[in-house]
Amino acid sequence: MDNNKIGKFIASIRKEKNLTQQELGNKLFVTDKAVSKWERGLSLPDITLLKQLAKILDVEVNDILDGKKQTTRKINTEEEIAKIKSQLNKKNKQKTKRIILCIVILLLIIIYLIFRNIYLGFEIKNVDYSHSNRNINIGIPKASFMVKNNDRSYSLKNLRNANIVENEVKKYLKTLKYSTCNNTIYYYDEKEDFSIINYSVKNHFLYSTISYEIVEKDYCFTEKMSDYSKKLNGMKRFHTLNNETISLSEDKEFTPRLVISFLDDVDMNKQEFTASLEIKYLSAIPNDWKKLARKEIEKSTGIYEIKDNKLYYYRKKIAVKADDINIPQVSVFKIEDGNLVLIDNYLSEYEENIILK
Repeated sequence: MDNNKIGKFIASIRKEKNLTQQELGNKLFVTDKAVSKWERGLSLPDITLLKQLAKILDVEVNDILDGKKQTTRKINTEEEIAKIKSQLNKKNKQKTKRIILCIVILLLIIIYLIFRNIYLGFEIKNVDYSHSNRNINIGIPKASFMVKNNDRSYSLKNLRNANIVENEVKKYLKTLKYSTCNNTIYYYDEKEDFSIINYSVKNHFLYSTISYEIVEKDYCFTEKMSDYSKKLNGMKRFHTLNNETISLSEDKEFTPRLVISFLDDVDMNKQEFTASLEIKYLSAIPNDWKKLARKEIEKSTGIYEIKDNKLYYYRKKIAVKADDINIPQVSVFKIEDGNLVLIDNYLSEYEENIILK
């Protein structure tokens, strides 16, 4: 249907009938503005008005719909109206479908926005740790997907907000042992024997990315072992003063001396730096140059730590103790080029300077 053609037809017939737009509108119970819109082709008369409009203008309904008077056979008015109704119904159905689709999309967006801010917690998942060819259990925020492992790094996605997901990651990390070194906190899983040395949660437009960087063992303890080894010129080695194996000679007078042996060690199970200290005093036996008197001064075991280039030896057990020596609970050695220099010399009666090489 041509709106402009229909409008011009209505206007011409109205004028033939000497009717104004206002008069025609009054007969149809509509405003003159509505009649003006019809005649300008901006809109069409309502279906319910067609019969009455045709009667007033003394034309057929089909004349109005065609925009001209019929010169041939009369068209079935009811049939034409039915067609118009069918077309309108079709348009209404399409419009309804578009509205329903918009509503569905809007609901999905609302559900997604709600879901992005729901706290679900974390779950423990068994994943492949290709760096050491074994499987490990790690905590992953629930509803995560696309877990990727690259050597010792893990990356996964989550549709929820980064702040929510990061709180779930932090809750998982709180179940691990905190280790601090290099002014940084790391997270050690004692059961799985690995450390998370770095993690991040980044927010993207539709999802969040969670990343873990994982290394074997307790990272801080391993770093501390490396640091101690550098300062002591190696781990699990003896630091000694003098040698107990001495060659004696009849024509040479033996000089009494201390023999000290300090062995640093490490207990990987307890993750402690252990040590043992053994001290003897060797002196000549009168009238017998072939033998030496060996006095046990100390035999102890304990743990140690290094702070500010000083080694602190904490005695846990003293198996042997000389009566004339007050053995301290803690001995402090200054580290110089891998050598241990005793600061508080409780052995000054026997040796003025104690330097264990």
